[in-house]
Amino acid sequence: MPKLLPVISLHTGNFSNFLQGPGGTCVELDTPEWFNYLRKNKSFSVELNGKRFTACKKTSINGFVYWNLKGWDGKINHHIYIGKSDQTTNEKIQQAAIAMFYRCNPKLA
Repeated sequence: MPKLLPVISLHTGNFSNFLQGPGGTCVELDTPEWFNYLRKNKSFSVELNGKRFTACKKTSINGFVYWNLKGWDGKINHHIYIGKSDQTTNEKIQQAAIAMFYRCNPKLA
């Protein structure tokens, strides 16, 4: 059974400021609890208009840790850089999710 990842639900014009997870987990974005979550965890999901993408923690060859948003358009895996953990804010996640939505749905662009 696949692991249920906590989700940030975004809908055009109505962006959530919370990460909601299984068992009632709820973390407000851009707070000390949010940055603590990023430090301790490796992934979460972002949902925009019914499309779900996965944000994953990666380590560069230079050793710095960053977050990357992954999406699938049916043929190709797409990746969009979000930022280092301290830069992974609500605004950056929204920008990456919108860009990923249109990258995975080019007919809607």
